[in-house]
Amino acid sequence: MPHPTRLVLGPLLGATLLAALAAPAAASAPAAMPALDLGAPSVQSQRGQRLKVAVPFGSAPGEPVSATRFEVVSVQAPAGFTAPDAAGFTISKPASRNLVFLQSRESIEAPELILTVRVANQPEGAQTWTIGVPPAKASMPMALADSAPRASGAERAARRGPARKAPATR
Repeated sequence: MPHPTRLVLGPLLGATLLAALAAPAAASAPAAMPALDLGAPSVQSQRGQRLKVAVPFGSAPGEPVSATRFEVVSVQAPAGFTAPDAAGFTISKPASRNLVFLQSRESIEAPELILTVRVANQPEGAQTWTIGVPPAKASMPMALADSAPRASGAERAARRGPARKAPATR
């Protein structure tokens, strides 16, 4: 009956095998994402529209940053106004810019909001801003524009002045 062969591992070979077996497990572990520096938000909408906010951020050069790292945690409005639902925000990011856009599903009427945004894997957690929402631009309602008196063709021509004569050709 043959005797089983016994494999004797030296200290260097044992450490090499252990490192080789542990490497795939370490590679499958999620890498820590570097922290992002969030800038001041800029409101891109007006009252009566869906809230659209642009938030710049700083990251390491060449670091890919996904919009999925951003989450609107809460939105608060002053008394008497309704805040948009934090879960209803669409979050997008242009591919070539360090900017993220947050857009609500509902239109807003509040003059200011308190917006809290969380970025995944950030050591400081969430960031909160008080943002002012500009009033809607005034525009003449269509009913008033249609009822405004219009000048007749003769009155318009009189306002323009005398017709010009074309220079004579030789």
